[in-house]
This record gives sequence, C-alpha cells and structure tokens, in this order.
Amino acid sequence: MPMKSLVNAAYDVLTKSYADAGNKSIPCDFADLLKAVGQELGYETEEELLDIASRFYTDLTLDGRFVIKEGNTWVLREHELFENIHIDMNEVYDLDNFRDDDEAGEEKSSDEEDGDEDEVLEKRNDDEEEELGEESEEERERVLSTDDDE
Repeated sequence: MPMKSLVNAAYDVLTKSYADAGNKSIPCDFADLLKAVGQELGYETEEELLDIASRFYTDLTLDGRFVIKEGNTWVLREHELFENIHIDMNEVYDLDNFRDDDEAGEEKSSDEEDGDEDEVLEKRNDDEEEELGEESEEERERVLSTDDDE
C-alpha cells in the first residue's frame, strides 16, 4: 500500500477538523498540524517530525489547497471565504512608497527597473525634469549673482 504524501495527509487532517467543528473553519497551528500529520503517517519520534518539518512547510506553501493565516496557522482554501484570504495587492504595491524610496536615494523596485510600471516611470521622469528645471534656474541665479558681484 503506497504511503500518503504529507500534503494529502494534511488535507485529510484539516477536512476532518472542519467536519468535527460543525463545518466551521478553524485555523490549525503549523506545529499542531505537523504533529497530526506525523501521527497519521506513522512518524513516531520528534526527530522524525523535525526532519520533515521544512519540506512539509514548503509543500503546504506551494499547494494551492492550503492558505496560511495570521500566526502561522493553516486552513483549507475551500473552507474560507474569498474576503478572508484575499490580499489587496494595491496595498502591497503602494506607489507612494516607491516614490518615497526614490527620494530617499534607496534602491528602486524591480518593477521600476524593468519598466513594468509605465505610470511610475512617467511620474519619475516628470519629477526628474522638474528637478533639472529647478537646478538650471538655481544655477542661472547663482551665475547672475556672481556676475553682479564682479
């Protein structure tokens, strides 16, 4: 009989947990999930569980059936509402933060370097032209004031 994979065992554990909770999704802490999967697959010692922990975590992360929530807890995607697991990427990629980083002289994002964000590039070019215009005017005033002194 073939041995069940770690993620399939985790799927079974979370499905059973969901049914036992009256069809209510209760996030499961990673350590508890690892122990439950270990019991289901016959891992007997803590050393055996520690040996599979990083591979198991990676597998959970890559498997689209699972969702990580706050506090390193896991649920099945099918038991969660979209609103509870959706990340608004507009908040993650706030363009104002990119502009602040540019002004502070920090590294630019890879999106800006690759030219994927046309709006950001256009805004940055406009800002640079404005700065050059200000510098030119300041330089002209400095030169004129120097000429007046002579």
